[in-house]
Amino acid sequence: MILLVFVCSLAVFAGSRSLVLIQGADFPHFYCAARMLADGHGHQLFDADVQRQYQARYAGRVGTLYTHPPFEAVLYVVVAWLPLRYAYVLWSFLTIALLAVSARRMATDVPSPWNWRVLLAISLTFVPVLVCVLQGQDSLLLLLLVVLAFTALRRERGFAAGCWLALGLFKFQVVLPLAVALVLTQSRSSRNGLAKGFSLTALALAGVSVAISGWSVLTIYPNFLLHFREQPLGGIAPQAMPNFRGLTYLFLNRDQSNWAIATVLILSVAALVTTLIAWKQARLACQLSPPVSAHAAFDLAFSNTVLFALLVSYHLNPHDLAVVLLPISLLLRRILAQTPRLPNPAKWITLGLLGILFLPPLHLWALTAGAYDVVSIPVLLLFLTSAAIGFTTRATNPGKATTIRG
Repeated sequence: MILLVFVCSLAVFAGSRSLVLIQGADFPHFYCAARMLADGHGHQLFDADVQRQYQARYAGRVGTLYTHPPFEAVLYVVVAWLPLRYAYVLWSFLTIALLAVSARRMATDVPSPWNWRVLLAISLTFVPVLVCVLQGQDSLLLLLLVVLAFTALRRERGFAAGCWLALGLFKFQVVLPLAVALVLTQSRSSRNGLAKGFSLTALALAGVSVAISGWSVLTIYPNFLLHFREQPLGGIAPQAMPNFRGLTYLFLNRDQSNWAIATVLILSVAALVTTLIAWKQARLACQLSPPVSAHAAFDLAFSNTVLFALLVSYHLNPHDLAVVLLPISLLLRRILAQTPRLPNPAKWITLGLLGILFLPPLHLWALTAGAYDVVSIPVLLLFLTSAAIGFTTRATNPGKATTIRG
């Protein structure tokens, strides 16, 4: 009942304030891209002038441009037949439905002390989730695809996991590092299936994009992204990125200098090495531990890999942190489980970081201050802490298989 009241209240708020919300949201550029497809102008999808004409016509204002691959615009055609205001409200309901499916999968496929409805209600209080819904963005779809890939890989269904991951290539800056890390760390059978599923699905999506925008899109789209920073209202703000790029900007106050790029590369390589070591510990646990402990080790390593992918992604917005709900859920389950127990310092440090990252004050302050890159610090600390948990539990008593908890 509480969940129903909350969702209905959110729906009433979105409906009553939709005209105001739309003016500052990202949804209009997705909507107008879908209208371009519906009108047969897919070959002009990355013509900035044409995009602005459609925005002026259908949204009544000109804002940020559509920058995602052509195949994703097909998804927004589902709501583009409606007027903008009603399409926005319907899309908001659809994204909450995607979140509900994610919560249900997280609660049922991974043994959890919480009912999926409780997970959904708690997730709706996470600021990046609310930002995603209010912006009309697609990050909750990416969360669902990552959850589906996780549950498939947990069952050693590498091909299905690769397919699910590839469907998230509309945010390739997150999905590609995640896929690379998983391919480098899984067993041979899972690795082969993962690579095949990912490659075939990626080729299919490329074919859809070519069918929409023609063969020229293979050169026009990369060129559009490379010069996107030159566009008015480009939407590229390193100070709003909770990743290594934002962290570098926080300390160096720049993101395009040689020092800044070198710093991001060094941090990314170090994070990749840490992730590979974490998976090595997880493989040892899978070989030597009981099934329950082996699954716990896998869950911890996967959550660490998701955090890695978010940190090394070169472009990340506040709403993209909705994906961190999966690592938060897995880490909380790991901490609250009676066996295996964590050392008290690791337990309280992790709980503290989860509280800082999840509770609204940090996000609201960072958003209002225009300094969301500060959030990269707790994300990085959580990544390092989750990796350290795996290392310390392995090193506590390496001679006993039952102590390898991941």
